[in-house]
Amino acid sequence: MIGGDAMGKRGIMIMGHGSTMAFNRAVMDLHAGILRKRGFGNVYVGYNEASDPLISVALEDMAADGIDEILCLPFFIASGLHMTRDIPAKLGIPGNVPEAVSDVNGRKVRILFEEPFGKDPLLTDILKKKIEELDEGMEKVGVVIMGHGSKLPYNQEIVQFHAEALRKMGYDACIGFNEMNTPTIDESLEMMLDNGAEHVIALPLFIALGKHLMADIPPRLHLQAGAYRGTYEHKGRNVLISCAHPIGSDRRLSDLLEAKIKKHYG
Repeated sequence: MIGGDAMGKRGIMIMGHGSTMAFNRAVMDLHAGILRKRGFGNVYVGYNEASDPLISVALEDMAADGIDEILCLPFFIASGLHMTRDIPAKLGIPGNVPEAVSDVNGRKVRILFEEPFGKDPLLTDILKKKIEELDEGMEKVGVVIMGHGSKLPYNQEIVQFHAEALRKMGYDACIGFNEMNTPTIDESLEMMLDNGAEHVIALPLFIALGKHLMADIPPRLHLQAGAYRGTYEHKGRNVLISCAHPIGSDRRLSDLLEAKIKKHYG
């Protein structure tokens, strides 16, 4: 489906954040493999940092393999400094442009730069499914959608968008951030507890497990490090607290990637 034509040889680069842990790589490899099984050729993976190959190395590999046009698919929840500054520089193109030509070791390569997953309704559906999987049937359930946080507004806007979509479905949903934005996860959890929630379901709007979800966030939810479920005593009553797994391993995200590919290549 993607290969070569009169316009030259085409390729796809799925771009991830990267991590010193293996979880991000496992998610990226999962979706790259799904796309290959669906018939898409020349599918490469590149990372912004901490994992190999880096985006700049993947770009050089693709150019060396004779690829003339690269469709870059960010495997990110929202835009931010990585999307607007870091990754474009590693691709050799200006920031905030959907299309440009990069000089890769003397070879001109056309770069098509797609958007992160953002406000796609499928993300809301994935979060809804996670609520249904964790729901114990208690009368008063609170939902906290957790975002990483960013100095730029994009992450906050996306987290808020999906919280509002869940509220329209009837869920008592609020937002909380790990860093840089407010309200914090701690503050949102405390609000849910004070409002009488019997069960609080925390939904990480994160791509993959990592230090934040394994070490930083559980104590903020009154859970043990690495735990996803526990009971917390709040003002004399026991409250069940559950934390979902991140969304990156949901295979339906490959459907979003495929839709982005078909937008360019039919």
